[in-house]
Amino acid sequence: MTSGVVNGPIPDSFLFDESKRLNSLVYKEGKLEVLDQLLLPHEFKYIPINGVNDAYDVIKSMKVRGAPLIATVGCLGLLIELKNRSDFDGVWLEERINYLISSRPTAIDLRNSLNCLLPIIHSKSSNVEKMKKIYDHLIGVYETEKEENRKLVWNGYQELISAFPNDHKLTVMTICNTGSLATCSWGTALGVIRALHSENRLKLAYVLETRPYNQGIRLTSTELLHGNVPFRLITDSMAAWVMKNDKVDAILVGADNVALNGDTANKIGTYMLAVLAKHHNIRFYPVVPATSINRNNETGAGVTIEERPAKELLSINGQFIGSPNTPVWNPAFDETPAELITKIITDFGNFEPVALKNAVLNR
Repeated sequence: MTSGVVNGPIPDSFLFDESKRLNSLVYKEGKLEVLDQLLLPHEFKYIPINGVNDAYDVIKSMKVRGAPLIATVGCLGLLIELKNRSDFDGVWLEERINYLISSRPTAIDLRNSLNCLLPIIHSKSSNVEKMKKIYDHLIGVYETEKEENRKLVWNGYQELISAFPNDHKLTVMTICNTGSLATCSWGTALGVIRALHSENRLKLAYVLETRPYNQGIRLTSTELLHGNVPFRLITDSMAAWVMKNDKVDAILVGADNVALNGDTANKIGTYMLAVLAKHHNIRFYPVVPATSINRNNETGAGVTIEERPAKELLSINGQFIGSPNTPVWNPAFDETPAELITKIITDFGNFEPVALKNAVLNR
C-alpha cells in the first residue's frame, strides 16, 4: 500500500486536556505575545510582537522556531502591522513579505503562507476588498494551523498503532523539538508521541539533545516533563548504540521543507537518524503539515539549506566552549532522501514517498 487516508472522526476525548501542553504564543484581541524559547527551561517570558520587524527578529534569532510556528508568527506580525496602516500599498506589502521570508529560508511554511497573498495584491479587486481578503488569510493561517494540527497528530497516532499489536507499547526516538513549542497546538512528531502517551500506547521516547542549539534538552525535555511523558535524553552520538541495544519501534521527526518526491529537509542530524533506521530496520516517519510540502520542488535538490553563525556551535548560553577562531561549518538542516522514509504522515493522509506528489497535486 503506497498511500492512505485515515478514516473515521477524531474522538472528542483525543488530546482534549489543553493544560497538559505549553503555549508557544498568546494571541488575543489583536495582540500577540510569543514565548522566548531561548530562555527555556529556566525562564518563561512572553515577548510582545508589534509588527513585522518584531516578528522577523524573534524568528531570525530563534526565539521562536519550528516551521508551523514560524509561519503563524510571521503572518500575525504582518496582520498587526497592516491594521496600523490606513491605506493599501501593494509595493510596500510585497517588500514586507519578502523581508519576513528571508528570516529563515529553509522553512517553507512561512513562504507558502505569505506567497498566497501575492495573487490578492495583484488582483483587480478594490483596495478595501484586498485588505479584507488579506486580513482573512493571515488570521486564517493561525486558526487553520490549530485545526489541521489535530488531524495530523491523529493520523500519526493511527499509523503507528495500526503497525503493531494492540497490546504493544512503543519505544520511539525523535530529534529537535516538534511539539507545542513548534506549533500553535500539540505539535507534529512530538504531538504524535504525546498522543501515544495519552492513549497508553507509549513505553518510552528517546530524545536527542540536538546540538548545537540543544532543542532536545531545552525544549522537548521541558515539554515531556510538563506532560509527565516517559522519556530519556541522549546525546546525538548515542543514537546508533540505542538502536542496537534497545528495541526502537519508530523514529518520528518533523520537517521544514518536503519535496514532491518525498525528500525531506529537517533539523541537522535527521539524515543520520534515517540512515541508522534503515540499517536497523526501524520505521522512519516525517510528520508534516501540508504547509511544509513544497509544490515547486520535485526533489530536495532545490532546497536552500540555511547556515547559522559559527558562534552558535562554539558557545553555550553565550559562553565560548571552543576558541572563537575555530573554523566552523554550521548548517541548520540536512536532507533525507525519500528512499529512507517509511511514510510521510500529513494532515490529509499518510503516504509512501512515491505516492506523495499525486496526493498533494490532487487535493
